[in-house]
Amino acid sequence: MGELDRILREGAALHDAGRYDDALVLYDDAAYRWPSLALLWNNRGNTLLELGRYAEAAESYNHALKLAPELHDARVALASCLQAIGYHHEALAACDAVLRALPDHAEAHWNRALLLLLHGQYAEGWQEYEWRWKKRRFTSPLRWFSQPQWQGEPLTGKTILIHAEQGFGDTLQFCRYVPLVAASASQVVFECHPPLAALMATLDPGVAVVSMGQPLPPFDCHLPLLSLPRLLGTTLETIPCSIPYLQAPPDRMPFWGSVMSQDGLRKVGLCWAGKAYPDPGRSIPAAALAPLAACAGVSFVSLQLGEGSLHPPLQMVDLTMLVRDFADTAALMAQLDLVITIDTAVAHLAGALGKQVWVLLPAAPDWRWGLGRDDCPWYPTLRLFRQHHPGNWAEVLERVAAALQER
Repeated sequence: MGELDRILREGAALHDAGRYDDALVLYDDAAYRWPSLALLWNNRGNTLLELGRYAEAAESYNHALKLAPELHDARVALASCLQAIGYHHEALAACDAVLRALPDHAEAHWNRALLLLLHGQYAEGWQEYEWRWKKRRFTSPLRWFSQPQWQGEPLTGKTILIHAEQGFGDTLQFCRYVPLVAASASQVVFECHPPLAALMATLDPGVAVVSMGQPLPPFDCHLPLLSLPRLLGTTLETIPCSIPYLQAPPDRMPFWGSVMSQDGLRKVGLCWAGKAYPDPGRSIPAAALAPLAACAGVSFVSLQLGEGSLHPPLQMVDLTMLVRDFADTAALMAQLDLVITIDTAVAHLAGALGKQVWVLLPAAPDWRWGLGRDDCPWYPTLRLFRQHHPGNWAEVLERVAAALQER
């Protein structure tokens, strides 16, 4: 077993270093030599999952589970693969099977939450979503305060701290709840990411915005931002969607109005790439945007920040070097007629501002976009363009170009 142990250690090291192709070569060779080792098939599945080869990963996990049905983490990962390839009911069944054996398996609860929310089953989905704090490697740290967590009791005469969590997009989507709390509390303190602070100051005059890392004023209770839908009983039909709920700060508007060309063309903002982790499938290769170049009467404006070093093969105004934070991005968006973007914070910002926005989605979408619809209950001005086949952005961009030309 000495050589096998070495291979397992080396494969894990390659995987952790992001060298997934190299790890897969190692695992494929080892699986041929030791076909009855469940852990090997599990690790191979993990690497295939990171590569986005979901069907192959599912096969590898299934093989591991045939050899060792008690590998519950493999069954949870299998559920992720099944969701990604569209087998949602089978994914939910896999999570349920794990929870029958281990009722406190946080990762199974997390996957189950995302599946329920994807299908619009919000009441149960929000309850399951609270398991995020027990999930391994969750993207936000659990916050501890001496003050209690708010449980929905009256806030008359009290100050509540609401603290943002996860990414920019999550904060942009769910900050709509903060003014609802402010209507019944004596004071709301909203702690958010520093690049969002100036923008969040437009939420409500009764909300005091504090950047993460800055001293907090006194407060009586607190709550993570994405726990508000559960406490406020949000269903698919009762999503608070009064748009806009954010504004470009007035002091940013004159500058951005002065730098934007007034050539009479329709101004269309473009964002095509996001972070490779946790979902590389959201990004579009720059070359795939080529069909947009044929759209007449349009001036394309880049909204691409941080990712996507290659620009699409079309003429584009790029003022992003002047953007300091989301307040600047909002003021830039205010100069546009339309925003076309992948599933990233740009989509949520445009929707929160009430801009017309077209969002391009992979075949396996994030839970918040639901299934089988081209509108979005979270953002009335948003239109969804979904992949019909995994990885095929060409036909999506053809539909977008046709719709843009019609518009």
